[in-house]
Amino acid sequence: MEHQNGLGQPGPRQDIDLTHYRRLLMEKKAQVESGIRSIMEKTFSEEQKWNVGESSSYDQHIAEQGLETFERGKDLGLKDGLEIDQFKVNKALERLENGTYGYCLSCKQPLEIGRLEAMPDAELCVPCQERQEVKPASRRPVEEQTINTYMRGLETLTDEPYSVGGEERNKAHKGKNVNRLT
Repeated sequence: MEHQNGLGQPGPRQDIDLTHYRRLLMEKKAQVESGIRSIMEKTFSEEQKWNVGESSSYDQHIAEQGLETFERGKDLGLKDGLEIDQFKVNKALERLENGTYGYCLSCKQPLEIGRLEAMPDAELCVPCQERQEVKPASRRPVEEQTINTYMRGLETLTDEPYSVGGEERNKAHKGKNVNRLT
């Protein structure tokens, strides 16, 4: 019987060069950490300006304040994304250490080499990733279901979908005054 690594996979993959993927992951980790440092340094230098009064809000136009707020929010969003990337890279490095790297975390099948080359921190195979992703149609606002139900009800009252005033239009077409709807 073949050695199992405890997660259902047959142990470290022999068909790929694990040192190559470790190097790719370490390069990505360095890039991500550099990006986080850069954002933090920028944020810290802006906070220092505020603390010493260089950017007093009294002498700034409201549009400048809005731009600074927007930029700060954008930087924090980028930092959050980079921290997610950092987490994924660290998890991939852990999988390298425990012999589970290169296997889909869902179906336990080996990940395609092309996928690992493009995304060395990939956790799922393409079919499992597609199943996990939320389709745009299912992310519609909840209110649309109520609106659509209501609008379907209106269709039964009128001769045209999603229109109102069908009764008046019907009266007008039966020979009554077409210009006057009452």
